[in-house]
Amino acid sequence: MFSAVNSISDSPSNILFGSSRLRTGIFGVILAILVVYVYMSQKRSKRAHNTHGLPTPPGPKPAPIIGNLFDIPREKESAAYNKMAKEYGDLTYLSVLGKSILVVNNYATAQELFEKRSANYSDRNELPMINDLMGWDWSFGHMPYGPRWKMHRTMFRHQFQSSVVSGFWPIQLKEAHKLIRNMLHDPEALINHLRFNSASTIMNVIYGIEIQSEDDRYITVAETALDGMARAANPGAFFVDIFPILKYVPNWMPFAGFKRKAEFWRKSVLEMRDAPFDMVTRRMKEGTASSSFVSNLLTDLELRKDLSRSAVATETETIRNCAGLAYAAGAESTVSSLSSFTLAMILYPEVQERARREIDSVVGLGRLPDFSDRKSLPYIDAIVKEVLRWNPVAPLGLPHMATRDDKFRGYRIPAGTLVLGNTWFSISLSSLLSCFRLSSIDFFLRGRTILHNPDTFPDPMTFNPDRFLSKDPAVMDPVNVAFGYGRRICPGRFMAEGQLWISISCILSAFEIKPGANEDGRDVKTEPAFASGMICHPLPFKTTIKPRSEKARLLIEETVDLLA
Repeated sequence: MFSAVNSISDSPSNILFGSSRLRTGIFGVILAILVVYVYMSQKRSKRAHNTHGLPTPPGPKPAPIIGNLFDIPREKESAAYNKMAKEYGDLTYLSVLGKSILVVNNYATAQELFEKRSANYSDRNELPMINDLMGWDWSFGHMPYGPRWKMHRTMFRHQFQSSVVSGFWPIQLKEAHKLIRNMLHDPEALINHLRFNSASTIMNVIYGIEIQSEDDRYITVAETALDGMARAANPGAFFVDIFPILKYVPNWMPFAGFKRKAEFWRKSVLEMRDAPFDMVTRRMKEGTASSSFVSNLLTDLELRKDLSRSAVATETETIRNCAGLAYAAGAESTVSSLSSFTLAMILYPEVQERARREIDSVVGLGRLPDFSDRKSLPYIDAIVKEVLRWNPVAPLGLPHMATRDDKFRGYRIPAGTLVLGNTWFSISLSSLLSCFRLSSIDFFLRGRTILHNPDTFPDPMTFNPDRFLSKDPAVMDPVNVAFGYGRRICPGRFMAEGQLWISISCILSAFEIKPGANEDGRDVKTEPAFASGMICHPLPFKTTIKPRSEKARLLIEETVDLLA
């Protein structure tokens, strides 16, 4: 897929700017202009922002133009940032190419900014490549804070709040059974099964569409769209995010390859949003649509005779956009969490055994768990919470942005500052800088951060569900952090948590998860290693997945046969 993007012809610019020397000269002039632009923007920003006469929060002293870009250590990152945390405290302020960044490493501080001052810390940074060029501007996860965002958020939240997600349980249970059937027949393809399970569940809930295979068109189009977003979020990927004015450059200009790539991805982004929605509307006209998020909302909309034609069009567009985001947001995050769960079961077999004993004592050996068992399976609940804490799916999430200048603890936080709740012990600064694509080097920012803070979670690198069995209200629930903060918290978190719970319960009830073996039959050593990025997946690992017994194997087959 990437080769297809890179092969997009540059012939117009080759014709007009065939000389490499001319290309270099033009690029040099453009770069010089942009450097001057950044410098002048920085000066204007300082004059405009410093109205309180207060200092910004502590952090490394920035260099001219580039700011703190080269203050980031290239080796021994952990020691360097632990030292920085001791020096600067819970707030670390950075400035890169004139953009202010505030990293929050403390839960109480994050709560104060994102919850108590949510009206000022709920905006989003401008993302020219992703929003304007690739066509993600319809996603309310990327929308600026305002009336349009509120309309989308309200609709989504009402349909996925905790009091209504039980309506999704039959679909989630059915998909969990299909998952373990696929794992039984082809355990080596675990990640493929997890991807199919996640996509199939969401497509069924949102659109009432049954996905038939892993190469289904709906899946492949969405994967292309999400791959484009992941690439656009990589540091150093696209200069247009540093200098938004470049989005107006004609496609035939030199160095405008980013626009041709954006066009390629844009087709998949819009098809992902539109194709399943259009399928539902066609089925509704034919009278064959299944009950779903989209069909139910469209049916309700048809009954509202008081709305004008323009209001109906706006509501219809909002339904379409919310549905598209539900699929885009849920597909990869569930895969990441279930992959982390599998890795944890390899590394901590005692947790797996204890969970299985709890399931056997409550459910028995003659059936698989279902949602009616949840209140009687507290250890499984604790495992779900520990998965979310141990490897948060989105370590930084999308940055919040301060709408106005703010005074906080004697410091000035300028308007436009990107504010990030640092949920993981190991944070890729590349994710942080992805807001303006500054470097192709993958740095890591490590320190005493929210979900791996030893003061909050003793021995934080150990996978230990016991920490959530206590009824002590002082024990932080990682769900309050893992799904984001304030008004930007993920509104689909209750559905996501339910899908994790039923999938984990069924997997533990049916299978033994062990380390993978090498050619000699010896266990492969497994390390808890994770890739950085927008969505944080475990690095590839080998595992052996087998039914607990012949009875368990037969139970899996019989359960799926009954569903069929």
